[in-house]
Amino acid sequence: MQKKKKALTSKKSLLKKSIAVPKKSFSKEIERTKTGINGFDELVEGGIPRGAFVLLSGGTGTGKSIFGMNFLASGIDLNEPGVYISLEESYDENRLQMQLFGWDIEEMQRQKKLIIAQPKMYDFDRLIELLQDAVTSIGAKRVVIDSISILELYFKDKFDTRHSIINLSTALKEIGVTTIAITEIDEGTGRLSRDSVEEFVSDGVIVLHIEKKDNIMSRAISVRKMRATNHSMKIHPMKIEKKKGIVIYPFEESFEDYK
Repeated sequence: MQKKKKALTSKKSLLKKSIAVPKKSFSKEIERTKTGINGFDELVEGGIPRGAFVLLSGGTGTGKSIFGMNFLASGIDLNEPGVYISLEESYDENRLQMQLFGWDIEEMQRQKKLIIAQPKMYDFDRLIELLQDAVTSIGAKRVVIDSISILELYFKDKFDTRHSIINLSTALKEIGVTTIAITEIDEGTGRLSRDSVEEFVSDGVIVLHIEKKDNIMSRAISVRKMRATNHSMKIHPMKIEKKKGIVIYPFEESFEDYK
């Protein structure tokens, strides 16, 4: 009888071992691009999946362009050159903004670690060619497009816009860069992009917020989606600080008398 019990115990232990399958972790399987933005990587398992096309959306004054510039400047510190495509602001406006945060873009360009381009948006195919040439010329690993919302002005309907963004995303993935595409949204609409198209063809969506409590305005950030990532589902406080850029507080929840 005792032998039978031992045999049963042995079988049970073997069964337990056979079904004890270790949990998979995306962070170990997916190669990630560390954004280098203070506090952000903690929200996305250590970084954005390498080669992803990520939408960064927000209203006026939420810090979208600064986030994009911060992503590129931090990448250069990590030996990952970058390309900034400005479809709205001029080179001088970008240069002045970067200087506020201690990012010497002229030196970055002199060392061929950064390209800032402002293409004429009359020929979409030419935009893709310019991007490919710029990435190849400095071996760029990161791209920021500011802002992708402009594309809708050059196409007749949502189908054409969506098709163009898919082509753009595909081209950038083929050359192996991690991309942040900025889009402007109207506050209070609940949309993630201006025409509700971009979020469906993106690998991830980051949303920047401005909230008002009493007479105080505060900035915050959330990750709406991120491919192959167990990302935070909370809204976190965010600040824009001189000499630092974007600062996110990953262990705090927003709008709770945070100071």
